[in-house]
Amino acid sequence: MCRPSCARRIGKRGSDEFLVKEKGLCLTRKGQYSIALCFPGPYALGMAHLGFQSLTRIVWETPNFWGDRFFTDTGPSSLAFSLPLSAFHIVAFSLSFELDIFPFLFMLREGGISLLTGERTERDPFVLVGGPVVTLNPEVVAPFVDCAVIGEGEAVLPALFFLWSRLRGEGASKREVKEALLSLPGVYVPEYCTPRYRGNVIKGWEIERRVTLPVKRQWRDLEDFETRTFIYTPSSHFKDTALVELNRGCRYRCRFCAGSCIYSPLRQRSFPLVLRMLNTVCEWSNKVGLVGSDVLSYPALEEVIGFLRRRGKKLTISSLSGRDLFEREYLLRLLREGGLETITLAPESGDPSVRLFLGKGLANDDWIELVLECLQKGFRRVKLYFMLGKPRGGVEEDLDFLRCLVEKIQSPSRLFVSYSFLVPKPHTFLEDLEVASLDTWKKEKEVFERELRKMGIPFSGESPRLSWIELVLARGDRKIGLCLLELLEGRGFTSLPSWRKVLARLGRDIEEWPRMPWREGSKPWGVVHIGVWDSGRSLGSDEWQPAGENQEGARNHCLSL
Repeated sequence: MCRPSCARRIGKRGSDEFLVKEKGLCLTRKGQYSIALCFPGPYALGMAHLGFQSLTRIVWETPNFWGDRFFTDTGPSSLAFSLPLSAFHIVAFSLSFELDIFPFLFMLREGGISLLTGERTERDPFVLVGGPVVTLNPEVVAPFVDCAVIGEGEAVLPALFFLWSRLRGEGASKREVKEALLSLPGVYVPEYCTPRYRGNVIKGWEIERRVTLPVKRQWRDLEDFETRTFIYTPSSHFKDTALVELNRGCRYRCRFCAGSCIYSPLRQRSFPLVLRMLNTVCEWSNKVGLVGSDVLSYPALEEVIGFLRRRGKKLTISSLSGRDLFEREYLLRLLREGGLETITLAPESGDPSVRLFLGKGLANDDWIELVLECLQKGFRRVKLYFMLGKPRGGVEEDLDFLRCLVEKIQSPSRLFVSYSFLVPKPHTFLEDLEVASLDTWKKEKEVFERELRKMGIPFSGESPRLSWIELVLARGDRKIGLCLLELLEGRGFTSLPSWRKVLARLGRDIEEWPRMPWREGSKPWGVVHIGVWDSGRSLGSDEWQPAGENQEGARNHCLSL
């Protein structure tokens, strides 16, 4: 694990500024087969991504394999060994967000690898993808991948790599390898599963070989492995911070949340295992970030924070549940004493009935009381997440809520508002929701930002244009995937006129089709079975009734497990 020995292997200018600062795993060329570990973003973001860190650890621990990393800002060659992407046996990508699909394709093309699976030869690398986007809906990337991982990599990749290497050693062809991989749980090989269309309606699937649909999402007991920073760098997106995962899954199921689908069931790591991870990363950094889908549910949270305080380490933490913090003053005090300076909460809406329908809970007065309590406890800033593009509006209610809050605090600058647009994701309760129009999104953004400026509240927000493209991809199918080939030219993937042109050839309107595309027939993401959280049905726009009887229904959906 000697990092200087890695630095001596650097073969291209610029890499040394990254590698010489790293601590932890040293990716040596120890095996017969090579894996390109590709992150569809810059180095700083990739090194702050626990999914990518875990992929690195899995490859490092797998016999007969070695890996090297690729990022969008480190050039076309691998970080440590200066090898082209096409020189690797397997090219593995982790895709977290829909817009990651474009850098994924750019990196393949820049690496000299044919984008379409059917155009690759036996000499080309085996293209493997996983991550939240793929688990939710693998069909948009189906034309470009040899194999997709459905669920958690820790549950699928060890067996996949073992079988791949055995077959490769026996001289099996790429097609024979794919056929064999079909036997593994959580493996989706799009080549053997083709959608049948009638116009733009998916009527079914043509299945070859031993394909079993839907492919079931896989997960593992968290006690079987560590999830933490394995290669530490002070240059990550979270400056000078090492990360440790406490849990996965959530006690609640907010109706819009994809995370509660793909990470369920709620699983907690034992305190001894967390302590072991903390002892490792505390050697590298004075700041530790606690990560989890439901951090406040961790049974030994007080002991974890106490350990960090005794070691003189500063605490950072992901977004917290307002429902868990309300009227629990000791928790706020504990977090503040642990060194947390900014606390992040997500009311999502200023309308209590809409908030309850979404699954967030708490009345407006309760949220205001909670924010005031946070400021009184000494938190430097309270960050609030809001959601625009909610059916039937709600921006004025959001602003009224914030105005009431500003009236009660001395400095609006101690608040920070971050907003995004409601993009219904597959497998959530809102997967069939007819979203507001793009024009409505633009108007809401304009009104929301104008009034925030008047109140003196700093803010950041997402682009309606890019969020609309995210919506197209989230609800997309293979036809949409094939359109991406044309959109890559001239970077048309961020241009709505370019999207309008390619979708028109499919008989789909860019403004209307994404709002509710699959009114009949099968959905593209039907090839995946999420499990555990299957809702039985999703909610359409005619059932978006945030007041009255649906309040109790929303409360029931968000009960503790």
